[in-house]
Amino acid sequence: MEATGGDDRERRDEISLLAEELVQLSVKGSMVVPNSKSTLICTVWTEKLYNLDSFRAHMKGMWRTRKKFEIQVAGKNLFLIIFELEEDLELILEGRPWLFRKSLILFDRLCQAMERDQIKLISSPFWIKIESCSPEFDKKDLLHAIGGTFGGALRSEVSEEFCRLRINLDVQKPLRRGIFVSTDYVSKVWILFKYENLSLFCFGCGRMGHGMINCNQIPPAKKSKVSENPPYSVALKAGSRLVGKESLKFNSLRKQTGVQSSYTGGEKKTPNIIKSVEDGYTEVEGSQENSSLTEGGR
Repeated sequence: MEATGGDDRERRDEISLLAEELVQLSVKGSMVVPNSKSTLICTVWTEKLYNLDSFRAHMKGMWRTRKKFEIQVAGKNLFLIIFELEEDLELILEGRPWLFRKSLILFDRLCQAMERDQIKLISSPFWIKIESCSPEFDKKDLLHAIGGTFGGALRSEVSEEFCRLRINLDVQKPLRRGIFVSTDYVSKVWILFKYENLSLFCFGCGRMGHGMINCNQIPPAKKSKVSENPPYSVALKAGSRLVGKESLKFNSLRKQTGVQSSYTGGEKKTPNIIKSVEDGYTEVEGSQENSSLTEGGR
């Protein structure tokens, strides 16, 4: 009887173990596969966690497409956006940069299946606004030359009040505050950059995606000192009337080293460029953490 009871217990344990082994898990594969329809792959350039339903609702409310689009989760902080119309996809790409809670959304077309760890989303087009342009420079030549330092200009616009330049920014690198430009008649003029629809960025390291509080580029021992006199400011945002301490400093160099311009009616030359010397989830609220001064974005 005891032997029989022992056999029954062993059989029950075996059955219990088999039941646990028969549990079927569902996990995402390592491949991200495009839909048969026009598809974008995107991620939010932020170090914060955010609510996925809030992201979906934000995108649905922000975009006014002709037909519906669907948002699918493709991984952690990775999404597929599937469009009924190719024209809607192109409209979204043309309207970049787009922001979610003041964090930049990075997009690319997904045309073929890719391993998730091979996906590279590190750049976005931006408009740079140059509000004051010295009369010594031909504006079109200036924009073309500046665009070359960003790997080429995507587009440029010139008006009497200001110039605009559309370029592709590597979001892993610090924002450039401006550039030195020279001609045969003027040496070392500082051209200030202002970025349209700029996302959250760090006033300490100049990189997008975090504020100074969460910056890991600045050693903790130096963070307090840097925060007292940060090298970057809200002056980088188009629409701000601030010029930034670096512009005041660099423009003072022009007064010391510049020479008077002349109008000789001669052939126009492309300016010689001198490169700048510096080269659970919680919903993201998105305020600019570096300062109480904030500006709106999409």
